[in-house]
Amino acid sequence: MNRRKSNTRKGFSLLEMMMVVFILTLLVGAIFRLINQAQVKYSVETRKLDLTQQERDSIDQFTRDLHQAGYPSPLTYGNRLDLSSNRMAAGIWSISQTDLRMEADVDGDGFVEEIAYHYDNSVGGANNCPCLMRASVRKTDNTMPWAQPDPVYYTQVQNIVTTGQPLFLAYNDSGTAIDLTTPKVLASASLTDPTYQFLHTIRNVGIRFTTQAAGNDLEAKRLIQVSMSGMARVPSN
Repeated sequence: MNRRKSNTRKGFSLLEMMMVVFILTLLVGAIFRLINQAQVKYSVETRKLDLTQQERDSIDQFTRDLHQAGYPSPLTYGNRLDLSSNRMAAGIWSISQTDLRMEADVDGDGFVEEIAYHYDNSVGGANNCPCLMRASVRKTDNTMPWAQPDPVYYTQVQNIVTTGQPLFLAYNDSGTAIDLTTPKVLASASLTDPTYQFLHTIRNVGIRFTTQAAGNDLEAKRLIQVSMSGMARVPSN
């Protein structure tokens, strides 16, 4: 008796194929979504890192400047030199909520430098303002601090967010905050001048600001901002 072998082969139905394609589509879509989220997060964190590094470098420079403010002092030369000498530092001679000017031998070469910080609240421009500017130039001999030539400023921190809060803060020996609403500016050559004496009660100067990167954090739905503050002791002021 002859037996016929069946050549019938069972395959996938159309419904099964559609289910497989649907599942693969979901898996591929989930993978690409995770990759996109990772790329967005990496981009945001990179911009935050850039902001943090910019702020840290600026505050480190600010701290170094303040640590030298007022050195060499009048006592170094037995009060034989006055504030016009480029070998004697007047220390902090002008301070407000947005500006700070001081004298110090920051290079250790025996000559005093005029150091200035200025908050530029203009918007946009080549410096990406609002921004913090810094200037440093050797003090002109036989010239009082307030009569020194205007320094050339360079951008220190870009894209500062305007918050209405003071950029600079000052504190005395007891830690009490000094009101800087009205700028404190020296305009007398006398070491016994009340303003000179008052400025030399400053023992700590703080700085705080927030910077903002271009673009938004789309995942968190917020601006990309980093805030930082610093405090520096002024031992020689």
